Amino acid sequence: MSDLEVFGKAAPGTGSPSKERGDCPFTQRVFLELEELSLPYTATYIQEGPNKPHWFMVKNPSGLMPVLRDGETWIQDSDKIAEYLDKHYAGNTLKIPVEFRDVGDKIFPIFTKWLQSKDPGSPCRDEFVEELVGFDRHLQNHGPYIAGERPTDSDFALAPKLRHARVALAHFMDFRFPQELGAVQSYMNRMESRESFEKTNYPDEMIIQGWRTKFKLPEKIANVPN
Repeated sequence: MSDLEVFGKAAPGTGSPSKERGDCPFTQRVFLELEELSLPYTATYIQEGPNKPHWFMVKNPSGLMPVLRDGETWIQDSDKIAEYLDKHYAGNTLKIPVEFRDVGDKIFPIFTKWLQSKDPGSPCRDEFVEELVGFDRHLQNHGPYIAGERPTDSDFALAPKLRHARVALAHFMDFRFPQELGAVQSYMNRMESRESFEKTNYPDEMIIQGWRTKFKLPEKIANVPN
């Protein structure tokens, strides 16, 4: 019987360890895959910052999360955790085909770059839309998921990031994902309505507060006078 425990970001102000989930999309990826594989696990949340518990730092000196503990084995980094789960528990059924490995991988970095710029008119805006258009085109040709008829690790990695981008950009930049990108809209609805996603989700307000804290953002950016 497996002895799996996931350590991820705690909700603000809930202490360490906590049983209240934070808003980390990388940790949600791990939870999604565990749920999809029907693997029992324990979720333990650690407050971000310099005061992580000593016992956690002994086992995970980097302090970074998410971390998967499988018995006495500790794995840090969502990519490495996904590879571990696929190899040891999923029989390589989560792995994305090589030809689709890079699909959508620029969306999240451009989103964070745009948000950090604190400029609604940044060139990142056009770059972000361009990436969404490219992703929409891919889904039209290869969907409904990134690799076809069933979701893979790439979907479980990307869907939480898309939700962060959608929520944060709407709040701070007054930007909405273009409605004409119907394949992207359907993809997000399809992923976010999965039982695994609903079970591992967190409130929009937590996403907004998380990015405000990370990048020291004002309440709104789009309405801040120059």
